[in-house]
Amino acid sequence: MPFILGIDGGATKTLAVVGDDTGRILGAGLAGPTNYQVTGIEMAMANLNSAVGTALGHAGVSVDKLDYAVFGLAGADFPVDFRNLTAGIQKLYPGLKFEIVNDTWVGFRSGTEENYGGVVIAGTGANFAAAAPDGRKITGRGMGYEWGGEGGAGDLIRSALHYAFRSNDGTGPKTRLEQVVLSLLDFPSYDDLSLYMYEVQGKFSKIYMKAEAIVPAVFQLANEGDEVCMDILINLGTAMGDVIGRMIRSLGSWQIPQDIVMVGSLFTKGVSPLLGDSFALSCHKFVPFARLKKPELEPAGGAYLMGLEKSNLPAKGEVRARAIAAIQEIDMPEV
Repeated sequence: MPFILGIDGGATKTLAVVGDDTGRILGAGLAGPTNYQVTGIEMAMANLNSAVGTALGHAGVSVDKLDYAVFGLAGADFPVDFRNLTAGIQKLYPGLKFEIVNDTWVGFRSGTEENYGGVVIAGTGANFAAAAPDGRKITGRGMGYEWGGEGGAGDLIRSALHYAFRSNDGTGPKTRLEQVVLSLLDFPSYDDLSLYMYEVQGKFSKIYMKAEAIVPAVFQLANEGDEVCMDILINLGTAMGDVIGRMIRSLGSWQIPQDIVMVGSLFTKGVSPLLGDSFALSCHKFVPFARLKKPELEPAGGAYLMGLEKSNLPAKGEVRARAIAAIQEIDMPEV
């Protein structure tokens, strides 16, 4: 019986799943981040090996019994990234047949069984990808605002800080973020926060867990009527819709009905509808017949389905439905 491994590795966590050729997900493993651009290659491979080892253990399958693996990894952006990641995986699992893809594509497969359409990842960071019916594909650079991307928790946190400072300084509209940001980050004043940001060059890696709490606060304050928070979500959703919409336009397939998959915690966990609504409106300006979809199973399950496809095994219809049902029943381990 063929066994397939699927992995979704990001900047926050990594999920691995193992399944057979019928759509049954037999085991799952969760570990820390595998975006090696953030963690470095050694830690990324250690986390990857932990997630894979746990999944194989739960499935009762040894690595030498795997027929194929698809690694959907954030940070797989440039040819040098694929070379580095390939070398790391080959060192861990000699003889394993596998493919590395950017994590956008396993996210895409988690929301649709079609071979064309678009996907937006809005988690810790953001990335975009699109495919045309004739097989042409575009994958975003995934490197952030300066590289033409926009979206994700990082951009939302930066916007929240920007307007919290302006509220405090009297140079912008008043927002409840002014009090909430200081409280969440545990600073007594904006002078103290400003000095800290100066000393760490604006990077929040040392207090990321605290800064991360700003994200749900923005959604909640937007629901409570804070206009600044509402505008942050609307502007972010509009920008992400603009990027994916124009990407699909550039492929020339914009008039065809197609799925655009919305992956990541900003889409799936945000309590305010403003981000999703503004994203939808912006998308439909460029792709009027787009069907906006959320994932039907974890993106690691999308990687597993891609592995079935790469092995010339059925991955649609009943097999996909079985995988969706099976992955929902698995008791996911904690990081």
